[in-house]
Amino acid sequence: MSKKTVYTKDELKKAKEQKIDKIIVKGELANKLHKSKKISKLGKGAVALLIASVGAAPITGGLSTFALAPVAAATGLQIAAIIAAATVGIALIIAVFKEYDEIKYKDGELILKRKRD
Repeated sequence: MSKKTVYTKDELKKAKEQKIDKIIVKGELANKLHKSKKISKLGKGAVALLIASVGAAPITGGLSTFALAPVAAATGLQIAAIIAAATVGIALIIAVFKEYDEIKYKDGELILKRKRD
């Protein structure tokens, strides 16, 4: 069983592409990934709305929570999860949780295990 510890988006993406069996995500990335996990379970329409809204949100030192409130209501997500997803990358979140199960989470550490075919 292959295992890798990652701290950045790029390291996570590479570990996924290498089909590592167990990925240990550390630090702020672990917290953001855990918060945004629900996005991977949304339907295509909700994901499209989320991507369009996040892309169009005004940036003034961060995303405007006012602009994200309607999206949060429409998708059932918390604004914090939407902001976390925007920083990690919605496509990466969906790809990771499509191929991996979350095994364990504690603040600053998320353990992912590759799903078996």
